[in-house]
Amino acid sequence: MFRRDLLVRSRRLTRAFTLIELLVVIAIIAILAAILFPVFAQAREKARQASCLSNEKQISIAILQYVQDYDETFPIGVKDDWNDSWPSAVQPYIKSIAAFHCPDDGDDTQPDWTVGWAGVPISYACNGYTGWTGTSNGTLGVMGMAQSSWIDPTTKSMADVGKPSETILIGEKHNVDVNKVGGWGQLSSFAPGCIFMMDLDWETLATVRIPDGSRPITGVYPMGPDGSVSAHHNGMANFSFCDGHVKAMKPVNTNPQKGTQAEKDAANMWDARRR
Repeated sequence: MFRRDLLVRSRRLTRAFTLIELLVVIAIIAILAAILFPVFAQAREKARQASCLSNEKQISIAILQYVQDYDETFPIGVKDDWNDSWPSAVQPYIKSIAAFHCPDDGDDTQPDWTVGWAGVPISYACNGYTGWTGTSNGTLGVMGMAQSSWIDPTTKSMADVGKPSETILIGEKHNVDVNKVGGWGQLSSFAPGCIFMMDLDWETLATVRIPDGSRPITGVYPMGPDGSVSAHHNGMANFSFCDGHVKAMKPVNTNPQKGTQAEKDAANMWDARRR
């Protein structure tokens, strides 16, 4: 009887883990977690970037469909009354407002007083780059602001775009970023929320700066090289181009501002006049 009890106890003891064994197992699990969690986070971010890229593809196709329906002319980026701007013009071709929201844009709020006329928070803005044409301020980009008192021309046709595959159509500008710098929101119909233009003293409304490689890398959004572009996809942002293709880029690479003035002008993807 004693021997049988001893044998049972021995078998029970052999099935148990020692404290050291448990600590080793815990350490292995912790190491695996430390290795895998960043991989999971990167995979999740890649999925969000892919969803955002799909959104931009839908939007760019909608814009090009609009262009075909309106004598190959791009829509006005922002209207005179700052209402019913380019997202409103192309939304019927998409049938969804959800396509205008990037999964990485965590802020979908807007000031109460803008509800009902300024549109809804969105994550994308059009290329309405504005600058001196030699005789006046004009739209150097694609979809400008309809303020003919100081901008002429205000928009472009397909024939005006010299390098469609290298000219930006829309890019990311998140509501969360615009709100952080004290803007009135990145709204679908409210200028200058839904447009990229140039360096203007409008930061109390919504930043409009295009990227510029000559700015200091220490500059805080939107004063850094990326300008008003939101680069939340591991330092990258999605851009669609006038030929309809979409790709991720570092924002500063769209306007690096390096080399001679001719080289700087040739590398500025916001300027539709390049040939």
